[in-house]
Amino acid sequence: MFIAFEGQDADASEAASSLVKDLIEAWGLGDSEILDTDGFYEFRFSEPEIVRDETGRAAIAWPGIEVHRGQRLGTPVTVIQGHEPGLKWREFLSLILSEVTAADRVVLLGGLHAEVPHTRPLPVVANTEDASLAADLGIEVNGYAGPIGILGLLGVECDRRGLHAINLWVGVPDYLTDSPSPKAELALASAVEKHTGLEIDIPILEEESRAWELGADELVALNPHLVELLKGLEQLNDSTELPEASGDAIAAEFERYLRKRGRER
Repeated sequence: MFIAFEGQDADASEAASSLVKDLIEAWGLGDSEILDTDGFYEFRFSEPEIVRDETGRAAIAWPGIEVHRGQRLGTPVTVIQGHEPGLKWREFLSLILSEVTAADRVVLLGGLHAEVPHTRPLPVVANTEDASLAADLGIEVNGYAGPIGILGLLGVECDRRGLHAINLWVGVPDYLTDSPSPKAELALASAVEKHTGLEIDIPILEEESRAWELGADELVALNPHLVELLKGLEQLNDSTELPEASGDAIAAEFERYLRKRGRER
């Protein structure tokens, strides 16, 4: 099972939400269900949208959660995706966890803006609350303590219920915050392949990733401050031993972000 939410706290540059939407299409997960999520959203922050069909006729798309099911090479696969809740988190957790009980592996996907250069491989942090799963996959046991978002809560609750959950967070350059990042989505996709053994075939993603990087090059070149910032980030990146040091850096960045977020509430 794969879970990702749209929202500022868990989906930097739409890396995670874009990946699960592409997985639904690439894997042909046609069995879909919309969960009853009325009461979980504050509409000032999770706004409904007007959508139009090919004739121009308007309809309203309310924030919510979709569940998509299917098979990937004989393996049952479920994707849960939608908007990050703003209200009644305990009830929301119970709703999502009721869908998770049959999964033997839960993959929680997120993105975080961090001090990483767009010209280098974007780091992905992989960790889990499950010590035995960490040993099997060769990843870290999550040792973070402090304020947390909905994905972190799901990871803890999965572990409490004996469900094997892994957290995958990609670091996205914090100076490129205004557009989706195919390169970040591609990094997450590679991490999913590595830690689940499921092949992800989205050929256009590599082309879009290269186009995004070229666009970022052009944007940075127009701003002397960003040019100097990028040089510093590249030097810092190149002086470390990848991927471990970059993973440690993004994990530390994530903890700083969560603690800052907790102080601001």
